[in-house]
Amino acid sequence: MKKIKQNLPALPILAYLIILVGIPLLLVVILSFLSRDNLGNIIFEFTLDNYKRMFDSVYLKVFLNSFLLAIFTGLITLFIGYPVAYFTAGLNQKTRSLVIMLIMLPFWISSLLRTYGWSILLGNDGLINNILMFLNIIDKPLNMMYKFGTVLTGTAYMLIPFMIISIYNSVDKLDRSLLEASYDLGGGKWKTFFNITLPLTMPGIARGFTLVFIPALGLYFISDLLGGGNNMFLGNLINNMATRGRNRPLASAFAIGMILLVLLVLFIYSRVTKNNKESLYQ
Repeated sequence: MKKIKQNLPALPILAYLIILVGIPLLLVVILSFLSRDNLGNIIFEFTLDNYKRMFDSVYLKVFLNSFLLAIFTGLITLFIGYPVAYFTAGLNQKTRSLVIMLIMLPFWISSLLRTYGWSILLGNDGLINNILMFLNIIDKPLNMMYKFGTVLTGTAYMLIPFMIISIYNSVDKLDRSLLEASYDLGGGKWKTFFNITLPLTMPGIARGFTLVFIPALGLYFISDLLGGGNNMFLGNLINNMATRGRNRPLASAFAIGMILLVLLVLFIYSRVTKNNKESLYQ
């Protein structure tokens, strides 16, 4: 009876997970093993064809594109976000609060509007091309839209606050006495950074990379607007199959494939953080 009373506060969370996560996920799994007719209607016949089609060369390329987009997004946000987070943690309290507010400010604006903003900047009639032509640097507009790099730029811009805040939390919690001890023992700034700061902030890096990698797989509206359909990613493919293609079973199979890819990343994250904790206690 006592254990039941202790677990009562967790019941609403458990009900939330079952109703809004567990049941929909179960329906997606079931749907991925079903068939459809020529009109797109669901046929309750068990099949593995949906999963077999995932290994077609065309679809494997989509998986590769999505994986590369997520990996490069994580790396770009890491190399840009780490210095920002590191120097932000060293500011005084008032300035630090202002900088963090500025970092989070883009979240107050619709992500769709921010993506359209990149279209205005990078389009053939966009701001950048108009400025370059006005300065006689170029004779004709540069073709910057509808490329993998454009989608990567938009995705990295959209997700970089997650990386910065995650690393900032790790840097802010650093035991400064360890850094001072390293300096006292003759370690320079770079040696202290690579031997002390970087290993201790590795959980924040892994957490930020995970927070960036997972949504980068599914932000299909960015690739729709900035990629123009020239580069197909998992999010676009699932959306097109479920709507215009009227092939919900196959779309469900690809959704399960995306979930498995996310679980793989979460497993790697758990191993990285676990190894880091074990090394700290040794």
